[in-house]
Amino acid sequence: MLYTPTGFKYSTSNSDAKTEPPTEPCTETNSSKKERPPGTYMIWAMEVIGASAAFLYYLHLYTDLLKPKVKERLNPDKYTPFTLVEREQLTKDTDRFRFRINRPRFDEELEKTVDSIITQGAWALDVKDHLVQTYRTYTPVDYFVSSTVDDERGLREGYCDLVVKRYSNGSLSRFLHSTRVGDTVEIRGPILTWPYEPNKYRRIYMIAGGTGIAPMIQLIDRIIDQDPKTQISLLYGSQSESDIIYRQQLDDLARQQSDRLALTYLVDQGPASSDTQLGRPDARSVSKFVEGFDKSQDVVLVCGPDPMMAAVSGVRPIGPSQGPLSGVLRDLGFSPNNVFKF
Repeated sequence: MLYTPTGFKYSTSNSDAKTEPPTEPCTETNSSKKERPPGTYMIWAMEVIGASAAFLYYLHLYTDLLKPKVKERLNPDKYTPFTLVEREQLTKDTDRFRFRINRPRFDEELEKTVDSIITQGAWALDVKDHLVQTYRTYTPVDYFVSSTVDDERGLREGYCDLVVKRYSNGSLSRFLHSTRVGDTVEIRGPILTWPYEPNKYRRIYMIAGGTGIAPMIQLIDRIIDQDPKTQISLLYGSQSESDIIYRQQLDDLARQQSDRLALTYLVDQGPASSDTQLGRPDARSVSKFVEGFDKSQDVVLVCGPDPMMAAVSGVRPIGPSQGPLSGVLRDLGFSPNNVFKF
């Protein structure tokens, strides 16, 4: 039997000659399917993993969607629990309370609202006694938020300091003084208490007593930093020299800004050093303090315990109203437009 190039078989014997049909080459039943190169699925899997990793890295780097919810954020519309992280005794009956304040890594609308209030002037916080559901407003003496980001938690940590004197009949002060480091206290704010515009006043006269120094310290720091033209005069009354709160800080600022910040310390009880005077914010000391006051360019700020407020300007009622002007400042001819009571 012979084979020809055409693939047909035949025999030279005529008797047994049989013709077989041609044999077709073997081919795939579905010629449209081609075999994929080895490793194709592995490449696809690596591409998907790479894209997913890039997307997760983007979320980590530019958003906080993968981070835990940030707590202990200031909110002017509702009370939020804040942790007391530090407590320092300043005088025999006055402590500084430092509360943790957090902000997200990227500021949201809440933080923008908070900043818009803080930058407008003097501001305060409402602190609630959750045991009896009462609150009182306190002015922070210090507020700070770090620029360093805690990547694991996706936040910037900061703090806010309140100075509180313990009064035997003061429910909020007794509540705060019973608080220990690690406890939480419900706080709402910030709340704008006095709008302040840089370069609006030639001189700001501040009359303070006891913990009423808090809004004055807040404003002094702001004015020194942002307002190079406005001058400040502070008359600060305390029971004794040991009760003068933040004296070292005030003295240091007065030395550094001797042409802009003038301090007068009054103490009820002696002995008094050469830097202090025996007395209280009364008609004699206040009238001497405000000498040179210009009604068109200056303002007087007053903050302190009720007896001092009654004697100097009149007590401010609860709420937005300033109440009528009375006391020494009214007797000296000041008008309500020249005086602000915290």
